[in-house]
Amino acid sequence: MKDAVLSLMEGMKLIKKAICKVKNEIVKLKCQICKRVSIGKAPTFDGKMKIMVEPSSSIVIGDRLHIRGPFYLKALMGGKIEIGDECFFNHNCSITCINKVKIGSHCKFGNNLVIVDHDHNFKHQTNDEYVSDPIQIGNNVWIGARVTILKGVRIGDGAVIAAGTIVNKDVPARALAAGNPMHLICDNVEWTN
Repeated sequence: MKDAVLSLMEGMKLIKKAICKVKNEIVKLKCQICKRVSIGKAPTFDGKMKIMVEPSSSIVIGDRLHIRGPFYLKALMGGKIEIGDECFFNHNCSITCINKVKIGSHCKFGNNLVIVDHDHNFKHQTNDEYVSDPIQIGNNVWIGARVTILKGVRIGDGAVIAAGTIVNKDVPARALAAGNPMHLICDNVEWTN
């Protein structure tokens, strides 16, 4: 009886892996059909990925993307999202772009991440509904859980952003930043991924 249960459990694991592979292939096929979205080789989707991309917008993702999902990508009004190779996004991450969001390679992002390159234009009575400014995140950046990255921010290579931080100004390379309002803790962090 015990052997039968173990065999059944092994069989269920194999079925789950096969279903996951089929889902990955479907997502890759959908992305190949949509010419505004490009996903590199060998992505791993452990959860859902939702993509919204308007005709004048684009999303380009490098090789070996790994997401835990759900993962939300929105490129609207001509916005461009670029994600480098070997990036990891934990569950419930969201990137919304009307200008440009560029993320380097080998970056890690904690759960409940929000990246948004624009604000509503509430200060001025003009026809421009949004105020936007590009976001650039370097290579080998580590960003903790519940981080919000706002418009116009540049985060340098090797920087570390602590959990719960609202990033509203630039973070130099290899710096550790934390808090709300964000402040620099130290300026020479080294970590390996």
